[in-house]
Amino acid sequence: MPNDSITTTHPAYAHEWLVADRVLAARGASRAAGLTTLHLEDVRDHVRQLVSKQDPRDLDRSFSQLHVGFTGGRVTAKLLTPSGTGEEMLVSRNAFSQMSSELLPGRGGSFLLDQARLGQAGEKLSSMSWAAFSQENTKPRMFRTVNMRDSDGNVKRLLRSQHSQGYGTYDNLRFIEDLLANATGLSNMPVAQFHLSDSGMRLRFLDTDKNEITLNKPVPMIEAWNSEVGRRRVGLIGGMWKLVCTNGMGSWDKKSEFHWRHYGEGDRIGQGVASAMEEMATASSGVLDAYAKALNTSIDDAFTFMENAMRGTATTPFIARAIAALDHETTTPGRNLASVVDAITLEAQNEDLFTQADMEALAADLLRRGLSQARGERILVEA
Repeated sequence: MPNDSITTTHPAYAHEWLVADRVLAARGASRAAGLTTLHLEDVRDHVRQLVSKQDPRDLDRSFSQLHVGFTGGRVTAKLLTPSGTGEEMLVSRNAFSQMSSELLPGRGGSFLLDQARLGQAGEKLSSMSWAAFSQENTKPRMFRTVNMRDSDGNVKRLLRSQHSQGYGTYDNLRFIEDLLANATGLSNMPVAQFHLSDSGMRLRFLDTDKNEITLNKPVPMIEAWNSEVGRRRVGLIGGMWKLVCTNGMGSWDKKSEFHWRHYGEGDRIGQGVASAMEEMATASSGVLDAYAKALNTSIDDAFTFMENAMRGTATTPFIARAIAALDHETTTPGRNLASVVDAITLEAQNEDLFTQADMEALAADLLRRGLSQARGERILVEA
């Protein structure tokens, strides 16, 4: 998660210093829309139009030729050219975090932002400090950029991520096209949810006919993930999904997850997708069976069970909200193991895309641990 000092806005400015992660698409089933599904071809068409507008470009340059400035309440970047400097680019939180980790001492990026917030003198000092660290760093790197519409209505270039030159640029559109071409079973499944942000894409496919999906009945799900900016590997995960508040959960069994790192040529990923499909379907069935057992697994003290199991993985505020969600109208009644899973996955929907995935993985882990810990159909909780 980004440091709070990276996201704070100076009271004198109407914008943030860094461009926050934007939601570019959120389509499909939701609390408001109910069960609305898409076809993968619809998703492809949407992403294709977005790519046309964003005009993504990858630039291979070094830090020594990238001028990063802290000016007027914004962090900006310009590449040096033989005649001076190129166009001014905005900088995303993700790119700033990646560049700071690569170039500066520990927490250096946060310090430079704090210093810049002191005013014009601080901005100048931060710009000079960044230049001091970057001027001798001549190793070529990949900088990924796209167009974006700024708060003033003008279209500007956004520096969205920084990588080594060995990074494999397997983009969202390529992934979707590979799914359509190489995963016949998956490409024909309804897409329950399509979520796309600057930093990641998640697709949730339902391995069930739309007409057979009813409230409170979990169905097999396959999640597809990608991140064009290095936040997550390409992946397919088997799991389950329930039409209540559109919450889902992946499998706890790592054998049911297929991941491909962003390096080398992308052909190997497209070829690997087809071979992963049968195992994905099998994994989803395993989660459904486990959840069915959880419906009949009671817990002596669900509050204490959740606190003990989530401590160290989830934040204290999230734990409190998840415990409160035990009494939500959509949560399985009885405060049993299924109730715990429902409460965590319900509250996870209020988090960003990546934190939501982490909390849903935590719910899957609690399901596994709870069933393992149960004696008969009861979980005893130590005080």
